[in-house]
Amino acid sequence: MGSIGILFVPLALAVITVLLVITAWLEESVLSPRSMILHTVRTRSRRITPEDVERLVADQSERLLRNFER
Repeated sequence: MGSIGILFVPLALAVITVLLVITAWLEESVLSPRSMILHTVRTRSRRITPEDVERLVADQSERLLRNFER
């Protein structure tokens, strides 16, 4: 178990690194306000303007930040 246990250390570091990279990509390309706005404008009715969606995202962000500060 000793030599095999030593191999688990780099494996664990690699798994953590992969998870962090995936999380960073997800935040940048899927969860960012810009991508949320673009996705909503592309998929919703044409009556919704980008400014309306931007206002919605800003309101939601402010609400989340206020709840986070508590």
